[in-house]
Amino acid sequence: MSGLQIGTARARPGEIVTGWLGKIDLPTGTQDRFPVILAQGKDPRGPVCWVTAGIHGGEHAGVIVAQQLVTPELVARLRGTLVVIPTLNPAGLRTKERKPYYYDGDPNRLFPEPNAYTPPDEIVGLEAAYLEVYRAIEESGACCLLDLHTAQIGSIPLVFRDPIFYHRRFGRGLSRSDALALQSRLSEMLDALGLPVINEFGASSYLSRGLHRSVTGSVLNGLGIPAATIELGSWMHVDEHVVEGCLAGLRNVLRWAGLLPGKPERVTGIKRLDADRPLRRCIHPKAPHAGIVHHLVRPGTAVRAGDPVARLTDIFGQPVGDDDGLIRSEYDGYVLAWQQGVVRYEGEAIMIMAIPDDSELVIPYPY
Repeated sequence: MSGLQIGTARARPGEIVTGWLGKIDLPTGTQDRFPVILAQGKDPRGPVCWVTAGIHGGEHAGVIVAQQLVTPELVARLRGTLVVIPTLNPAGLRTKERKPYYYDGDPNRLFPEPNAYTPPDEIVGLEAAYLEVYRAIEESGACCLLDLHTAQIGSIPLVFRDPIFYHRRFGRGLSRSDALALQSRLSEMLDALGLPVINEFGASSYLSRGLHRSVTGSVLNGLGIPAATIELGSWMHVDEHVVEGCLAGLRNVLRWAGLLPGKPERVTGIKRLDADRPLRRCIHPKAPHAGIVHHLVRPGTAVRAGDPVARLTDIFGQPVGDDDGLIRSEYDGYVLAWQQGVVRYEGEAIMIMAIPDDSELVIPYPY
Protein backbone atom coordinates (compact mmCIF):
# COMPACT_ATOMS: atom_id res chain seq x y z
CA MET A 1 0.00 0.00 0.00
CA SER A 2 1.71 3.15 -1.25
CA GLY A 3 1.76 5.92 1.36
CA LEU A 4 0.93 3.55 4.23
CA GLN A 5 1.50 5.23 7.59
CA ILE A 6 1.50 3.46 10.97
CA GLY A 7 1.85 5.96 13.79
CA THR A 8 4.82 8.19 12.94
CA ALA A 9 6.30 5.69 10.44
CA ARG A 10 5.45 6.31 6.77
CA ALA A 11 6.38 3.52 4.36
CA ARG A 12 8.72 4.23 1.46
CA PRO A 13 9.04 1.78 -1.47
CA GLY A 14 12.19 -0.31 -1.27
CA GLU A 15 13.13 0.89 2.21
CA ILE A 16 12.97 0.03 5.91
CA VAL A 17 11.62 2.88 8.04
CA THR A 18 10.93 3.12 11.77
CA GLY A 19 8.63 5.11 14.01
CA TRP A 20 6.30 4.96 17.00
CA LEU A 21 2.67 4.04 17.57
CA GLY A 22 0.40 4.69 20.57
CA LYS A 23 1.33 6.22 23.89
CA ILE A 24 0.94 5.61 27.60
CA ASP A 25 1.53 8.74 29.65
CA LEU A 26 3.86 8.27 32.64
CA PRO A 27 3.90 10.36 35.85
CA THR A 28 7.44 11.51 35.06
CA GLY A 29 6.24 13.47 32.03
CA THR A 30 7.50 10.89 29.55
CA GLN A 31 5.63 8.23 27.59
CA ASP A 32 5.82 4.59 26.67
CA ARG A 33 5.37 4.00 22.93
CA PHE A 34 5.35 0.96 20.68
CA PRO A 35 8.24 0.80 18.16
CA VAL A 36 7.17 0.25 14.55
CA ILE A 37 9.24 -1.13 11.68
CA LEU A 38 7.84 -0.81 8.14
CA ALA A 39 9.49 -2.83 5.38
CA GLN A 40 8.03 -2.09 1.98
CA GLY A 41 9.00 -3.62 -1.35
CA LYS A 42 9.80 -1.55 -4.40
CA ASP A 43 6.31 -2.46 -5.58
CA PRO A 44 4.10 -1.28 -2.71
CA ARG A 45 0.91 -2.54 -4.41
CA GLY A 46 0.83 -5.78 -2.49
CA PRO A 47 -0.57 -7.22 0.73
CA VAL A 48 0.13 -5.93 4.24
CA CYS A 49 1.26 -8.47 6.85
CA TRP A 50 1.73 -7.76 10.57
CA VAL A 51 4.14 -9.40 13.02
CA THR A 52 3.89 -8.37 16.68
CA ALA A 53 5.96 -9.50 19.67
CA GLY A 54 6.73 -8.96 23.31
CA ILE A 55 3.31 -8.22 24.81
CA HIS A 56 4.65 -10.23 27.77
CA GLY A 57 7.85 -8.50 28.81
CA GLY A 58 9.81 -11.61 29.84
CA GLU A 59 9.23 -13.39 26.52
CA HIS A 60 12.33 -12.43 24.57
CA ALA A 61 12.63 -14.84 21.64
CA GLY A 62 9.86 -13.05 19.75
CA VAL A 63 11.70 -9.73 20.03
CA ILE A 64 14.78 -11.32 18.46
CA VAL A 65 12.75 -12.96 15.67
CA ALA A 66 10.93 -9.70 14.92
CA GLN A 67 14.21 -7.82 14.59
CA GLN A 68 15.94 -10.48 12.49
CA LEU A 69 13.01 -10.89 10.12
CA VAL A 70 13.42 -7.42 8.62
CA THR A 71 16.54 -7.29 6.45
CA PRO A 72 17.57 -5.44 3.27
CA GLU A 73 17.65 -8.81 1.49
CA LEU A 74 14.03 -9.43 2.43
CA VAL A 75 12.95 -5.96 1.30
CA ALA A 76 14.66 -6.44 -2.06
CA ARG A 77 12.29 -9.36 -2.79
CA LEU A 78 9.22 -7.98 -1.07
CA ARG A 79 5.99 -7.00 -2.80
CA GLY A 80 3.74 -5.11 -0.42
CA THR A 81 4.45 -4.14 3.16
CA LEU A 82 5.55 -5.93 6.31
CA VAL A 83 4.62 -4.18 9.58
CA VAL A 84 6.61 -5.29 12.65
CA ILE A 85 6.15 -4.21 16.26
CA PRO A 86 9.06 -5.72 18.25
CA THR A 87 7.41 -5.07 21.63
CA LEU A 88 3.84 -4.36 22.70
CA ASN A 89 4.99 -3.99 26.31
CA PRO A 90 8.04 -1.71 26.58
CA ALA A 91 7.72 -1.41 30.37
CA GLY A 92 7.69 -5.19 30.80
CA LEU A 93 10.65 -5.53 28.45
CA ARG A 94 12.66 -3.04 30.50
CA THR A 95 11.93 -4.84 33.76
CA LYS A 96 11.86 -8.37 32.27
CA GLU A 97 8.39 -8.91 33.73
CA ARG A 98 5.28 -10.43 32.15
CA LYS A 99 3.14 -7.34 32.76
CA PRO A 100 3.98 -3.62 32.84
CA TYR A 101 4.33 -2.08 36.27
CA TYR A 102 1.45 0.32 35.57
CA TYR A 103 -1.15 -2.35 34.81
CA ASP A 104 -2.08 -5.04 37.34
CA GLY A 105 -3.27 -7.69 34.91
CA ASP A 106 -2.38 -9.59 31.76
CA PRO A 107 -1.75 -7.08 28.95
CA ASN A 108 -2.69 -9.76 26.44
CA ARG A 109 -6.31 -9.49 27.57
CA LEU A 110 -6.72 -5.79 26.75
CA PHE A 111 -7.37 -5.78 23.00
CA PRO A 112 -10.96 -4.90 21.97
CA GLU A 113 -13.58 -7.52 22.82
CA PRO A 114 -15.23 -8.92 19.69
CA ASN A 115 -19.03 -8.56 19.53
CA ALA A 116 -19.04 -6.00 22.35
CA TYR A 117 -19.24 -2.25 22.70
CA THR A 118 -17.30 -0.26 25.27
CA PRO A 119 -18.00 3.48 25.67
CA PRO A 120 -14.92 5.40 24.43
CA ASP A 121 -14.55 7.30 27.73
CA GLU A 122 -14.00 3.99 29.53
CA ILE A 123 -10.96 3.12 27.40
CA VAL A 124 -7.83 4.71 28.87
CA GLY A 125 -4.13 4.08 29.43
CA LEU A 126 -2.69 0.85 28.09
CA GLU A 127 -6.06 -0.33 26.77
CA ALA A 128 -6.40 2.88 24.74
CA ALA A 129 -2.91 2.38 23.32
CA TYR A 130 -3.81 -1.17 22.24
CA LEU A 131 -7.00 0.14 20.66
CA GLU A 132 -4.81 2.42 18.55
CA VAL A 133 -2.78 -0.62 17.44
CA TYR A 134 -6.00 -2.50 16.65
CA ARG A 135 -7.33 0.36 14.54
CA ALA A 136 -4.01 0.62 12.70
CA ILE A 137 -4.20 -3.09 11.85
CA GLU A 138 -7.73 -2.61 10.53
CA GLU A 139 -7.00 0.57 8.55
CA SER A 140 -3.86 -0.93 6.98
CA GLY A 141 -5.96 -3.60 5.27
CA ALA A 142 -3.86 -6.34 6.88
CA CYS A 143 -4.14 -9.79 5.29
CA CYS A 144 -2.74 -11.65 8.33
CA LEU A 145 -1.08 -11.25 11.72
CA LEU A 146 1.36 -13.42 13.69
CA ASP A 147 1.94 -12.65 17.39
CA LEU A 148 5.19 -13.96 18.89
CA HIS A 149 5.42 -15.35 22.43
CA THR A 150 7.31 -17.90 24.52
CA ALA A 151 5.81 -20.43 26.91
CA GLN A 152 6.71 -22.44 30.01
CA ILE A 153 9.95 -24.25 30.80
CA GLY A 154 11.17 -26.61 28.09
CA SER A 155 8.23 -25.77 25.84
CA ILE A 156 8.43 -27.06 22.30
CA PRO A 157 7.83 -24.39 19.65
CA LEU A 158 4.23 -24.43 18.42
CA VAL A 159 1.34 -22.29 17.25
CA PHE A 160 -1.95 -21.90 19.11
CA ARG A 161 -5.08 -21.86 16.97
CA ASP A 162 -7.99 -19.78 18.32
CA PRO A 163 -11.64 -20.74 17.81
CA ILE A 164 -13.71 -18.50 15.55
CA PHE A 165 -17.03 -17.19 16.84
CA TYR A 166 -19.94 -16.06 14.74
CA HIS A 167 -22.72 -13.76 15.93
CA ARG A 168 -23.46 -10.16 15.07
CA ARG A 169 -23.96 -7.65 17.87
CA PHE A 170 -23.70 -3.86 17.81
CA GLY A 171 -23.06 -4.11 14.06
CA ARG A 172 -19.94 -6.17 14.75
CA GLY A 173 -18.95 -9.80 14.47
CA LEU A 174 -18.89 -12.50 11.80
CA SER A 175 -21.71 -14.35 10.11
CA ARG A 176 -21.40 -18.12 10.11
CA SER A 177 -20.46 -18.18 6.43
CA ASP A 178 -17.81 -15.49 7.03
CA ALA A 179 -16.48 -17.49 9.99
CA LEU A 180 -16.20 -20.67 7.93
CA ALA A 181 -14.36 -18.85 5.16
CA LEU A 182 -12.03 -17.27 7.71
CA GLN A 183 -11.31 -20.67 9.24
CA SER A 184 -10.32 -21.96 5.79
CA ARG A 185 -7.90 -19.05 5.26
CA LEU A 186 -6.49 -19.52 8.75
CA SER A 187 -5.85 -23.21 8.00
CA GLU A 188 -3.97 -22.26 4.83
CA MET A 189 -1.81 -19.79 6.75
CA LEU A 190 -0.99 -22.33 9.48
CA ASP A 191 -0.11 -24.96 6.86
CA ALA A 192 2.30 -22.46 5.30
CA LEU A 193 3.84 -21.61 8.68
CA GLY A 194 4.85 -25.22 9.23
CA LEU A 195 4.90 -25.36 13.05
CA PRO A 196 2.95 -27.87 15.19
CA VAL A 197 -0.61 -26.57 15.57
CA ILE A 198 -2.39 -26.88 18.93
CA ASN A 199 -6.02 -25.78 19.29
CA GLU A 200 -6.67 -23.38 22.14
CA PHE A 201 -8.82 -24.25 25.16
CA GLY A 202 -12.43 -25.22 24.58
CA ALA A 203 -14.86 -22.35 23.93
CA SER A 204 -16.12 -21.76 27.49
CA SER A 205 -12.62 -21.92 29.00
CA TYR A 206 -11.25 -19.78 26.16
CA LEU A 207 -13.78 -17.02 26.90
CA SER A 208 -13.50 -17.25 30.69
CA ARG A 209 -9.72 -16.83 30.40
CA GLY A 210 -10.23 -13.68 28.31
CA LEU A 211 -8.38 -15.10 25.31
CA HIS A 212 -10.89 -13.52 22.93
CA ARG A 213 -9.26 -10.24 24.01
CA SER A 214 -5.72 -11.42 23.27
CA VAL A 215 -3.96 -9.88 20.27
CA THR A 216 -4.81 -12.79 17.98
CA GLY A 217 -8.23 -13.58 19.44
CA SER A 218 -9.31 -9.97 19.00
CA VAL A 219 -7.89 -9.52 15.49
CA LEU A 220 -9.21 -12.89 14.32
CA ASN A 221 -12.71 -12.57 15.70
CA GLY A 222 -13.09 -8.80 15.68
CA LEU A 223 -11.53 -7.93 12.33
CA GLY A 224 -11.93 -11.25 10.52
CA ILE A 225 -8.19 -11.39 9.73
CA PRO A 226 -6.24 -14.69 9.94
CA ALA A 227 -4.14 -14.43 13.12
CA ALA A 228 -2.29 -16.90 15.34
CA THR A 229 -0.05 -17.00 18.41
CA ILE A 230 3.41 -18.52 17.94
CA GLU A 231 5.16 -19.89 21.04
CA LEU A 232 8.95 -19.96 20.67
CA GLY A 233 10.15 -22.22 23.45
CA SER A 234 10.96 -21.34 27.05
CA TRP A 235 10.30 -18.04 28.78
CA MET A 236 13.40 -15.81 29.18
CA HIS A 237 15.39 -18.00 26.81
CA VAL A 238 16.37 -17.67 23.15
CA ASP A 239 17.26 -20.82 21.19
CA GLU A 240 19.01 -19.92 17.92
CA HIS A 241 17.62 -23.01 16.18
CA VAL A 242 14.07 -22.07 17.14
CA VAL A 243 14.68 -18.52 15.92
CA GLU A 244 15.86 -19.81 12.54
CA GLY A 245 12.91 -22.19 12.28
CA CYS A 246 10.44 -19.43 13.08
CA LEU A 247 12.04 -17.04 10.59
CA ALA A 248 11.68 -19.67 7.86
CA GLY A 249 8.05 -20.22 8.85
CA LEU A 250 7.28 -16.50 8.80
CA ARG A 251 8.86 -16.11 5.37
CA ASN A 252 6.67 -19.01 4.22
CA VAL A 253 3.61 -17.11 5.47
CA LEU A 254 4.79 -14.08 3.50
CA ARG A 255 4.95 -16.31 0.42
CA TRP A 256 1.46 -17.65 1.12
CA ALA A 257 0.16 -14.10 1.45
CA GLY A 258 1.81 -12.95 -1.78
CA LEU A 259 4.51 -10.73 -0.29
CA LEU A 260 7.43 -12.97 -1.30
CA PRO A 261 8.09 -15.04 -4.43
CA GLY A 262 9.45 -18.57 -4.62
CA LYS A 263 8.83 -21.95 -3.09
CA PRO A 264 8.44 -22.56 0.67
CA GLU A 265 11.57 -23.01 2.77
CA ARG A 266 12.18 -26.06 4.89
CA VAL A 267 11.45 -25.28 8.54
CA THR A 268 14.18 -26.78 10.74
CA GLY A 269 14.94 -26.67 14.46
CA ILE A 270 11.27 -27.29 15.36
CA LYS A 271 10.24 -30.61 16.92
CA ARG A 272 7.30 -32.29 15.17
CA LEU A 273 4.43 -34.05 16.91
CA ASP A 274 3.51 -37.31 15.22
CA ALA A 275 -0.21 -36.78 15.73
CA ASP A 276 -2.90 -38.20 13.44
CA ARG A 277 -5.72 -36.02 14.80
CA PRO A 278 -6.18 -32.45 16.03
CA LEU A 279 -4.80 -31.56 19.46
CA ARG A 280 -5.80 -28.92 21.99
CA ARG A 281 -4.09 -27.26 24.92
CA CYS A 282 -4.79 -28.77 28.33
CA ILE A 283 -3.35 -27.79 31.72
CA HIS A 284 -2.78 -31.27 33.14
CA PRO A 285 -2.01 -32.90 35.49
CA LYS A 286 -2.32 -30.88 38.69
CA ALA A 287 -0.74 -31.65 42.04
CA PRO A 288 -3.09 -33.68 44.26
CA HIS A 289 -1.15 -32.50 47.34
CA ALA A 290 1.45 -29.91 48.27
CA GLY A 291 5.00 -31.10 47.64
CA ILE A 292 8.05 -31.14 45.42
CA VAL A 293 7.51 -32.28 41.85
CA HIS A 294 9.96 -34.50 39.96
CA HIS A 295 9.25 -34.46 36.22
CA LEU A 296 9.53 -37.88 34.56
CA VAL A 297 8.64 -36.98 30.96
CA ARG A 298 10.28 -34.26 28.88
CA PRO A 299 8.35 -31.81 26.67
CA GLY A 300 7.71 -33.19 23.20
CA THR A 301 7.20 -36.75 24.47
CA ALA A 302 4.07 -38.74 23.64
CA VAL A 303 2.28 -40.32 26.61
CA ARG A 304 -0.63 -42.69 27.06
CA ALA A 305 -3.43 -42.44 29.59
CA GLY A 306 -2.12 -44.05 32.78
CA ASP A 307 1.56 -43.30 32.08
CA PRO A 308 3.43 -41.69 35.01
CA VAL A 309 4.53 -38.18 34.08
CA ALA A 310 5.74 -36.86 37.45
CA ARG A 311 6.40 -37.89 41.05
CA LEU A 312 5.50 -35.86 44.13
CA THR A 313 7.63 -35.93 47.28
CA ASP A 314 7.82 -34.14 50.59
CA ILE A 315 10.77 -31.96 51.55
CA PHE A 316 12.67 -35.06 52.71
CA GLY A 317 12.28 -36.74 49.32
CA GLN A 318 9.68 -39.22 50.50
CA PRO A 319 6.66 -39.91 48.24
CA VAL A 320 3.46 -37.98 48.89
CA GLY A 321 0.10 -39.61 48.26
CA ASP A 322 -0.81 -42.98 46.79
CA ASP A 323 1.05 -44.96 44.13
CA ASP A 324 4.49 -44.10 45.56
CA GLY A 325 3.87 -40.44 44.75
CA LEU A 326 3.44 -41.08 41.02
CA ILE A 327 1.19 -38.71 39.08
CA ARG A 328 -0.27 -40.24 35.94
CA SER A 329 -1.75 -38.72 32.82
CA GLU A 330 -5.49 -39.10 32.36
CA TYR A 331 -5.14 -38.64 28.61
CA ASP A 332 -3.31 -39.83 25.55
CA GLY A 333 -1.33 -36.91 24.20
CA TYR A 334 1.94 -35.01 24.30
CA VAL A 335 3.79 -33.07 26.98
CA LEU A 336 4.20 -29.51 25.70
CA ALA A 337 5.96 -27.80 28.63
CA TRP A 338 6.69 -27.90 32.35
CA GLN A 339 5.32 -25.24 34.63
CA GLN A 340 8.07 -23.17 36.26
CA GLY A 341 9.75 -24.47 39.38
CA VAL A 342 9.39 -27.66 41.42
CA VAL A 343 7.34 -26.43 44.39
CA ARG A 344 3.62 -27.21 44.10
CA TYR A 345 0.63 -26.46 46.25
CA GLU A 346 -2.48 -28.60 46.05
CA GLY A 347 -4.26 -28.03 42.75
CA GLU A 348 -1.38 -26.26 41.02
CA ALA A 349 -0.53 -27.28 37.47
CA ILE A 350 2.49 -29.48 36.87
CA MET A 351 2.69 -29.31 33.10
CA ILE A 352 0.91 -28.36 29.88
CA MET A 353 -0.22 -31.12 27.56
CA ALA A 354 -1.76 -31.43 24.11
CA ILE A 355 -4.63 -33.90 24.03
CA PRO A 356 -6.93 -35.11 21.22
CA ASP A 357 -9.56 -32.57 20.21
CA ASP A 358 -12.74 -33.23 18.27
CA SER A 359 -14.45 -29.94 19.12
CA GLU A 360 -15.79 -27.51 16.52
CA LEU A 361 -13.52 -24.62 15.62
CA VAL A 362 -16.32 -22.41 14.28
CA ILE A 363 -18.93 -21.84 16.97
CA PRO A 364 -21.66 -19.35 17.94
CA TYR A 365 -20.69 -16.57 20.31
CA PRO A 366 -22.55 -17.38 23.53
CA TYR A 367 -23.25 -13.83 24.72
